[in-house]
Amino acid sequence: MKPALLSLALIAASASTVAGAEPLKVFVFTNEVPSGSVDEQLKARRESLQDLVKILSGPRYEKTLMLVKSRQGADVIVELVSRGETTTSAASRSTRAAGGATASASRSSTVTKQFLKFRMSAGQQTHDLTSEDQLPWPEMAERAAEQLVKWITENVPARP
Repeated sequence: MKPALLSLALIAASASTVAGAEPLKVFVFTNEVPSGSVDEQLKARRESLQDLVKILSGPRYEKTLMLVKSRQGADVIVELVSRGETTTSAASRSTRAAGGATASASRSSTVTKQFLKFRMSAGQQTHDLTSEDQLPWPEMAERAAEQLVKWITENVPARP
């Protein structure tokens, strides 16, 4: 009976330390232009940064991380480096003989994907992450949030 009680006490103690782990403090930003001018790229990054902050501040991530307003005291620093689109095109040609005649066909297609590029720092670790897909910008921020949190939880030790 005593070993069983001791086991229960140890399990309860370890559960309380896991549950008592504090969320990691994360600072999220994008570089501003030193001159103070605002171009289209900066506007676009600010828009995605707002989407990302809204998602990371939500209840889904509240036990994992807490956003802070400055670098000081942050466990993880996340910089939104760039936002844009990539377009790839593929062309194919085929020629075939049909009943003695030659037929020729050519096709081309283009695919445009949106991307968000981040640089994350935690202690001595730095990691670049690119989130890319064919999604609207708010959904791209959601995808990026999932990838960022995955990297953070796998690479940054939880705070006791």
